[in-house]
Amino acid sequence: MEIVSLNKTALLEYVNSAFFEAEENLPISFQRAVSHANNPRSNENDILLFFAKEGEELIGYMGVLPDLFFPKNQPIVKVGWVTCAWVKKEHRGKGIIGKLFTEAHFKYNGNLLSYDYVPATKRIYDATGFFAQKPLVKSGIRLYIKSDFQRILAPKSSLFRKSAIVLKGLNAVGNSMLNLYQSGKAFPIDHLNLEAVTEINDSLNQFITEQTNETYFQRQGRELKWILASPWIVERDEKTDLDKKYYFSSSVKEFKNLAFQLKDKRGKISAFFFFTIRNGVVKLPYFFSTIPSKDSVLVINHLLQKWRAKEFTCFHPKLVSTLKESKTMAFHKKEVNRFLVIDKQLSKSITHVNLFMQDGDGDAVFT
Repeated sequence: MEIVSLNKTALLEYVNSAFFEAEENLPISFQRAVSHANNPRSNENDILLFFAKEGEELIGYMGVLPDLFFPKNQPIVKVGWVTCAWVKKEHRGKGIIGKLFTEAHFKYNGNLLSYDYVPATKRIYDATGFFAQKPLVKSGIRLYIKSDFQRILAPKSSLFRKSAIVLKGLNAVGNSMLNLYQSGKAFPIDHLNLEAVTEINDSLNQFITEQTNETYFQRQGRELKWILASPWIVERDEKTDLDKKYYFSSSVKEFKNLAFQLKDKRGKISAFFFFTIRNGVVKLPYFFSTIPSKDSVLVINHLLQKWRAKEFTCFHPKLVSTLKESKTMAFHKKEVNRFLVIDKQLSKSITHVNLFMQDGDGDAVFT
């Protein structure tokens, strides 16, 4: 077995080659590779993709997103977010994932992180011996706004997957009732100066920079410009043959990045919102504000109502507490957690994950 490591140049050459399209299983989507290559925090020597081969057969891969970590009163650290890991079914149980992790761990000098692991993946992290046994927990809230049985229940059981027509009918009935319930709710923002943002100009970049200095990853204007310009997921009604070859998401029917700024009466920026919408599910990867949380929550509710959102999830600590206490579009609220797995040496520099990480840090903003 051979472990192949691709940097920026090698990755772009690979996805533009005949070998890429001929692969039985793709280790990365084309748009994801281009986005990696445009990452302003990546240099030519950073490895972006590791894959395992037996002869000409691709049997496993791992994607890594380079980033910069800003610990308090310490030098800036180059880190790598593990964004995906996969092994071909016939080769599972052979330790391939462990070898990919080991390769990535040493290439990034013991500075790897990963969000939103599943229990099976956590066992793999533990088996390497590189990572802190206890993950860091980021607490959030999820608002359920529309009935969405097909999306929520179908992945949980084959019985639900076979009952698509029944679930669709339940959705129709449930949403008719919810529309009546929610039609009486109003979240007017006429007194607020909210503007859609299509580019990060100098004044907005300055505002974001002032607000992000206390965060661990300090993504600023140039990083947000990259995220807006280089999404990993594209909108398509039907999946292409290449989409079907990639195990992770590369296209969905709806995927949007939407940004807004709020200005005070003097025209000074007082808040910035960066939303993602994926098939009606809304998230807030980046949020910066100098105004009371209740005004920000009012804006969020107004937009959720305007977009006819199905669901909204947020992990920003100031917003979470206000969303719990406030009237919202939701018919149900649920506390949720995200788990951060982190290399042992890097974990010593993180003292409060809730205060110093934005929801979009890592690869979360792209998915």
